[in-house]
Amino acid sequence: MTENSGSLRRGLDSGPDIERTMFFSDAVFAIAMTLLAVDIKVPDVPADQLGRAVLEQRPEFFAYALSFAVAAAYWLSHHRLFRLLKGFTGGLQRLNLLLLFFVALLAYATDMLALHDDTSLGVIIYAAALGLIGSVNTLMWSYCRRRGLFRDDVNPGLLQYARVRAPVTPAVFLLSIPIALASPSAAEYSWLSILVINWGLRLAGSRRLKAAGGP
Repeated sequence: MTENSGSLRRGLDSGPDIERTMFFSDAVFAIAMTLLAVDIKVPDVPADQLGRAVLEQRPEFFAYALSFAVAAAYWLSHHRLFRLLKGFTGGLQRLNLLLLFFVALLAYATDMLALHDDTSLGVIIYAAALGLIGSVNTLMWSYCRRRGLFRDDVNPGLLQYARVRAPVTPAVFLLSIPIALASPSAAEYSWLSILVINWGLRLAGSRRLKAAGGP
């Protein structure tokens, strides 16, 4: 009886149709990224003070641009992942919901950085939020690989590249947390290493492809 119940539950929690999950996830990402701009208010000041007021909003625009760029990268990773899958399981659905839970907090974390980027706590909250989104995204790639959810025609080299690259962004954000305790600005500068590391991985991947006889 218990075995039959487990089989029925697995049948309900898994299947080949991943489109609804993709559509729902895309909607959450879209709303979260839209709210980043909604939170930037037009200055309510006299016309002769408008230029200065806009300049004073530089931290808000910086936080918006950074969050949009990182969220876009995570969305692209999420999109690539689901394009390579042949189905889903209940475990993957739960991980995906956990990912969207943190994505929905993106606007709050961005406001925290925009308004309190000169404090350790403000930077830590932001780095933790972005790091947690990336960590769950990495777990999803690892989970799908362990459970054999990738299509049979997927290039193993692509999965290896994704496994190496996916942890980079969350690792940098999470490792910046102890740096922020000493210097919030130093922690923010450390985020630039994401660009350098990803560039290096992309270059190494291209060289490996050429060495293997690729285009």
